[in-house]
Amino acid sequence: MPEASAKKNRRAALRLALALIALVGSGIFVIAGMESANKTDMTWFGKSLEPLRAAYPFELTDQNGNAFRLEDQRGSLILLNFGFTCCPNICPSSLANLAAARRALPEEVRDRVSVVFVSVDKRDDISDLKKYMPMFDEKFTGLTGSPEAIGNTARAYGAFYRKDPKGPQGEEDYLIDHSTSTCLIDPKGNLRLVYKIDQLANAEAMAGDIRRVLGLPQGKD
Repeated sequence: MPEASAKKNRRAALRLALALIALVGSGIFVIAGMESANKTDMTWFGKSLEPLRAAYPFELTDQNGNAFRLEDQRGSLILLNFGFTCCPNICPSSLANLAAARRALPEEVRDRVSVVFVSVDKRDDISDLKKYMPMFDEKFTGLTGSPEAIGNTARAYGAFYRKDPKGPQGEEDYLIDHSTSTCLIDPKGNLRLVYKIDQLANAEAMAGDIRRVLGLPQGKD
């Protein structure tokens, strides 16, 4: 497919993402996941990872062209998600729900919580991420990097991705089959919790986990 046509299709995907966000905002959730929710830890809403282990210290590039090193994020809670900007439903739904979870926190707490989206699509460059991330939240961070760096990061967090064999097969026109979990990394750099895609819609429960990880009282202020 010619590059211009492929870019046009990608812009159409972005418009679809905006439409999906509007549906999420009205209480209608369009979620097509490849994973179903398992029974979660009885104490935490998300699946608790015990014993604690240090999160993989990746280094990628953000939507502004700056180096993003996980080790530089100490003191912030990270919600880490993998996907691609042309994703028709999974990624827009996940990011919209993560934005809702962040909004469920007191305003003074939100700056301690970062949502980080790693694109697993070689077509996504920093300009694509710079247009995509603000659709959900101006504070969200989109990351890209070399295929090797992205692959190493995805494997370290148990994420998989591949060209969807059931979708279009053009050189620039294709979909990506990818995992849908979101990882929570605590302010000390430990991998603490993992969420299935259908858990992300429960903003209050996620906010409860976040507050607990940050050592804050439960419930709204």
